[in-house]
Formats: sequence, C-alpha cells, structure tokens
Amino acid sequence: MTAGRRGALLACAVGLVVLWPAPTAAQSAPPAGRRPAVPSDTIVRFAADTARVRGADFVFLLDAIDAHIERDGTGVRTHRTVTQVLTANGVAAVAERQFNWQPGRQDLRLDWVRVLRADGTVVSDAPSADRTSDATAAMQNPIYMDNRTRRLSLAGVAPGTIVDVQYTLVDRAPWRVGDFVVGRPFSPQVPLREASLRVSVPSGFTPRIIERNLTMRRTETDSAGRRIYAWRALTPTLVRPEPFAADSDGVRMSVTVSSPDAWDAVTRWYDSLARDRYVLDAATAARMDALVATARNRRDSLERLHQWIAQDVRYVSVSLGLGGYQPRSPAEVLRTGFGDCKDKATLFVAAARRWGWDARPVLLHLNGVRESEPVSLTRFNHVIAVVREANGERIYTDLTAGSVPFGQLPGSYRDSYAVEVAPNGAAELVRLPQIAAEANRSRIRMDGTLQADGRMGLRIEESLEGDPAWALRGVVSTALDTVRRGPAIRSMAASYLPEAVVDSFVAFDGRDFRQAATLRVVLRDGRGARPAGPVWLLHLPGPLRQLSAMAATTARELDAQPRRMLPIDAARVIGRRRNDVEYRVTLPEGWRVQLPADVVATSFFARYESRYRLEGRTLVVVRSLHNVADGVHPPERIAEVAAWMRAVAKDDHEFITLTPTP
Repeated sequence: MTAGRRGALLACAVGLVVLWPAPTAAQSAPPAGRRPAVPSDTIVRFAADTARVRGADFVFLLDAIDAHIERDGTGVRTHRTVTQVLTANGVAAVAERQFNWQPGRQDLRLDWVRVLRADGTVVSDAPSADRTSDATAAMQNPIYMDNRTRRLSLAGVAPGTIVDVQYTLVDRAPWRVGDFVVGRPFSPQVPLREASLRVSVPSGFTPRIIERNLTMRRTETDSAGRRIYAWRALTPTLVRPEPFAADSDGVRMSVTVSSPDAWDAVTRWYDSLARDRYVLDAATAARMDALVATARNRRDSLERLHQWIAQDVRYVSVSLGLGGYQPRSPAEVLRTGFGDCKDKATLFVAAARRWGWDARPVLLHLNGVRESEPVSLTRFNHVIAVVREANGERIYTDLTAGSVPFGQLPGSYRDSYAVEVAPNGAAELVRLPQIAAEANRSRIRMDGTLQADGRMGLRIEESLEGDPAWALRGVVSTALDTVRRGPAIRSMAASYLPEAVVDSFVAFDGRDFRQAATLRVVLRDGRGARPAGPVWLLHLPGPLRQLSAMAATTARELDAQPRRMLPIDAARVIGRRRNDVEYRVTLPEGWRVQLPADVVATSFFARYESRYRLEGRTLVVVRSLHNVADGVHPPERIAEVAAWMRAVAKDDHEFITLTPTP
C-alpha cells in the first residue's frame, strides 16, 4: 500500500491498483491492439462563447469515459476530454498532461492529442514534448513502485483554442481476479457541457452499481453478448468545494461500478498472501521475546512491541509487483531493519499471536473512507493492527505512526470504515473509533513580569494531549542539530515576546510515551510593552491572537461565497479539540490597565470565551475554545458559522493599553 510520511504519521506502502476512470467515447471501446480513428471536428460546434463565461479559466466541452470490463477484472478503459481554454491562466492548466500506469499489468495507449481553433482548424496533432519515466523513490521514507509516468507538453494552446485528448488503458491482469472499480463524479467544479460514463460487461454478469444523488437515469441495453450501462449528464450543476463540508452531502452526483464480490473475497485473498508470514522463526521469536522479557503485564508487552516496531524498524516500501500487497516475512524485516506498513503490521500480529493473543491486520485508507462500498482492493492503501480482548474491546494501533502511542490512531482515518482480517481470512467491516474532543487538549500558561522600562521576562509552559501532542512528538523525536536548534527556538520565542533572549528551553523525549508532551521555556529581556504618547502598549503573545485572527479571515471568506450548497460537518469547523490559554503579567507598581471587553461566543459547534481581569497588580487574560457538538447540519446554518467567526474576531487585540504611574 502506498504513502510515506513520518512524524505524526508515517504512512504505509502497499502498491494498490491505480483506479483509472473508465475511459471514453460515445461508441464501444476498440480492441486493445487497434488505435481508434480520430473523430471529426464537429465537437467545435459546442464551443462556449468566451464573452459569456465568467469566473472560469477553461471549460470542459466533453468528459467521456468508456469501459469494456470482463468477469476476471481485465478490460479496456478509454477516457476522452475536450477542453476549451478561456484565459491565459487556463493555458498552464490545460497544456501539460500526465498519465500514470503500472507496466507490469497495464498498457497505456495515447489515442490522439489535438489542439484546435474554434473553427475546427488543427493547430497541432501531436505533443511538442513527450517523455516517459519510471517513478522515483524519495530518499526519505522511500517508496519503490512499479509505476510509470508519461508527461506531455502541448503546442499551440492559447485562449480560445480547444484541446482534445483521448487515451486508453488496458488492464491485462488485476492483482485479485475479478477486482475492478470504474466510476466518475457527475458534479463538476468547473463548467462542463457533457459528462458520460459507459460500462460494458458480459451478459449475465451483474456488477455492483452505486448511484449517489443522480438527477438523470441510467440506460441499459444488450448487444452482442454484452450488457451496457450508460449515464449521461448535460450541463450538470457546478458544485465547488466549500469549507467544513460533510462527506455525505446529498448533493454531489457520482456513479461507481465494481465487482459484486463481498469483503470476504478481498480479505481471503490478502490472507492467502500473508498467512505464512505470521509464523516466526527461532531467531525472530527470540528477538521478540527479549523485547518484552521485563514487561510488567500484557499491556506493557504490547506497548513495548508497538514502540519498537514503530520507532526502530525503518520505513521503506518496496511495492514492486505482488510485493505491493504481500508482506515480507518477519525474519526478513528483522534482517534488513526496514519495512512498510503491511510488513510492520505483520510482524506485530505474528509476535502477538505467538504469545497467545488475538491480533489481526486491518485494511484501510490513510485519508479515511466514509462509505462501506464499493468492495475493492482500491479502497485501501494502508495496514494497521488490532488486538481483540476477551471482553470484546478492540485496541487498534498504527505501526508506522512512531509518535502516536499504542491504542491510539492518527486523525486522518478515525471514524472511517476499515476491514479486519480474521485468522481464517474472513472479513469484518468496522468503523474505526473516534477520539473525544477533551482528549485533544492544549494548555498554555504564561507568567510574566513587566518592568517600568517596558522590558519583560516570561515563563511559558505548554502541555499537549492527543493529536497536538502526537504532532509535537514527531517534531522533537529527533533532536534539532546545533544549526537548526537556535533559529527554531528564537522564532518560537519571538511569537511570544519580541526581542526576548531564551534563558532556558526544556523539552521532552518525543520517543518516550511515558513522558508528558510538555515544553517549558524561560524568556528574558523581551520588549513586553512600548510607549505610545502618554500610555504604553502591552504586547499580547501570539497564542492569544491566533484564533481571533483566523476567525476574522474565515468570516470574510464565508461572507464572500455564493449561496451554500453542501451541508456542514460541525466537527470540521474548529476540529475536535479543546484549547486553554492563560496569560498573567505583573505590572509595575501603580500602573493602570484599560481592560478590553470580554467575549463569549457560543454556537452549535463550538464555544469561545475570553476574559480580562485585574488581580491586584496582575493582569490576567484567559481564553478557552472547545468543540461542543458534532453532527451534520443544513447548509443554511453557514450564516451562524460566519456570525460566530465575526464574534470571535472582535477579540483580536494586538495590544492592551497601560497607563503608568503619574
């Protein structure tokens, strides 16, 4: 499975089948070995009047996909796009094309590339630059994949021209026999005159068809021993991205055609590749036993096993051929010192099973999937593990996330569907657990003393839990070298107190989950306040201003958007979190302060509270933010979100006014 990012999350690598939208034209796909004839130029009749199209750099005149699929998942897929360029900005978006495929099991054929004038005159009928190359593995967290890329640069593309491109992808051999997915969205983000999807399968074969929010009906016809399903949308409604949109929205149209198989077919196939990898040889078993020899209990053993695999087994993915799906043996992982997600999960499962515990691999997608269908290998690009307790509790763990403790999961795929693979290969579809907002917590306490000349010392303590802690662990897990450490600390100090000198900086070991994620910093001789005529302006540290400044920008953006179409996911507005900040400053004797007004903003998704008070000579500023509820809400409530943002934005104070002793 593919990926590769370390820190808060180091991805996995399983080279999954590339999902190509089922390709092309309005007629049946040609045989794999014969190039189709270039069509007439009648497409230019549908060119847009550039004077009447507003707000777009280009428009699609045609986006057609045609797929000829067999029972075993082999097939021919053709995709034709006809694009009209409207502006100079649109040239760059249209004139460069890239196609990816897996040469070990697929063939790519470029049927034609044409640039036309609006009257049908051919400007060019071949790319001016055409280069094919293999995928390059990065040096850090490398992923070696059997992928090839063909890159084209088109000549003669200019505002008003029409670019007509058609390519065909031939699937010679699916990784799992019978596995295929063909699909497309029908709700474009740029103007589109016609979109179509045509899927041909053998007569008597019934694929799984998933239609979401369609405003048109499909047609079904039979011809020459084939069943043909077709969808066609003329000038479909634009649905542009909107902030805080829910995954299931009841608006965006899409069609997916896939294998009729159940999840058991997928997991039993994966288990057939992995089953013999769950047995440890003597040397590997001895190494695993030594890891937990001094463990206090079962939980401690699992935590030690997870930490060693996640942090000490280097991440490298060699997803070439079947290696994209078949894990390497634990002995090979131990010998080489590296592995990808499926290798690491397999090692964890094998060791846990050796000790008599019910551990299983779990297939999922790094970005999460919110629908349980379609059933296909293409739904997955990551493998984690689960330990099932006798009382039914499931403990999930990601063996590539070296900064996330055992029993917790990265946020990108929480609350999404995954499939557990039982010891007998059977599938169990599950929804991965979510984390409570209170568990994602940030606390910042700042204590300062202001001198009469405006200089200040400041003590800072920041404590993090949940997602913020895991992100910070990823940063501090590798100590900054002497070149980077100084600038990084000074940059942080400047956001709290301008011109300050760092007196001390105490971090924690990001690799040690027993240590709390806490930073302690002491700053001295910073410019806490500056004179402005008869008064002084007390600088407010950056963490006190981040949310209010962001809220002001978000409110402006929401107000500028057209009528909203998509429902709102409340958890995505501020995230599932709680932030608390307290700033205490002891003022010089006799100095007075002009306190800003308190701000309290509560809405259906969050509560923000900001309080200002004076306790003797100490100015106290307290701010808290927390998610109050989740759920999906109608698009009309975006007005409430904007109103909440404007209310929070009122608390955007860069300075507090102080009056010194007369």
